[in-house]
Amino acid sequence: MIENQVSTEQLSLEIEALQKRIEELENDKEDLEILVETITEHSTDLENEIYEKNQIMLKYLEQVKLVTQAAAAVEAESFEIDSLNPVSERNDELGQLARVFQNMANQVKIREKKLRQQVQELQIKIDRKKQSEQVAEIIQTDSFQNLKQKLQEMKKQKKKSPS
Repeated sequence: MIENQVSTEQLSLEIEALQKRIEELENDKEDLEILVETITEHSTDLENEIYEKNQIMLKYLEQVKLVTQAAAAVEAESFEIDSLNPVSERNDELGQLARVFQNMANQVKIREKKLRQQVQELQIKIDRKKQSEQVAEIIQTDSFQNLKQKLQEMKKQKKKSPS
């Protein structure tokens, strides 16, 4: 009988220990459920934040592409200053770069216009000089001198002869 009692007592202790363990496991389960829920919420927030940052980066890269295209347009002499307005409105380094680029391109345009005007003026001066040199060459030829002399003789004869 003592054996039966001990075993009943042992069973009761074991049951009690198992119930405590079940309680602990249920608490752990609740903690894990809360943790999973929190992680799920945070992962959704992180996913949304990553998506938003990705969209911002895509827009940034599109505007970098506009600056690159502007550089190519300057090289091709087809740059329109207003084409960088969307980028120059930014308040960051890329916006600053676009504003500096627009200013630089405008200065290049002004210089090119002045240079073209100077080239045109020089071309006119060169043409006039060539013309003067050609006239000087013609005047110095024997043929011209003969013609000039004949003209003077004709004028003298015309003055001498009464009309």
